[in-house]
Amino acid sequence: MSLSDRSRVNLSRALVVTGLILYIPSNMMPVMTMSLVGKVDPLTVMGGVLELYDSGLPLIAGVVFLASFVLPFAKLAALAWVLFLHGSPSLRRERSKVFKIVHMIGSWSMVDIFLLAVLAAVGQLGALASVRAEPGCIVFAIVLLCSLVAAEIYKPRLIWEDV
Repeated sequence: MSLSDRSRVNLSRALVVTGLILYIPSNMMPVMTMSLVGKVDPLTVMGGVLELYDSGLPLIAGVVFLASFVLPFAKLAALAWVLFLHGSPSLRRERSKVFKIVHMIGSWSMVDIFLLAVLAAVGQLGALASVRAEPGCIVFAIVLLCSLVAAEIYKPRLIWEDV
């Protein structure tokens, strides 16, 4: 079954709006719980960044901040801009470049969830340390999937067509 161009645009818009709405709770809910020698800390995305920074790892904290906090929002905002101007002849070249960048970095979106899964699997050291995924990681994964699927459904040729 093939989607019409109008359906592609509408579905992409719906996914971007869903991603933007869920972005807020995905950053407010704990994504993991770390237990280290009896100290249990539920961590949000920003809590994880602050924990890394406080542990003396500012470079890694910066990378996690960019990859987990800034990039998901920037991708959704960029897609929203491209979709908002859909059918307009203005800024077509710029929108095409932005869409290409969003599509290019899209394949790396799920690396956060992958790393959390690996950390939860190998970070089980009994009473000494453990890592457990929390419901916030599901909401965060949905936000990432919304941007991935929206970018995949919307075709760049649609930028160049008049409505």
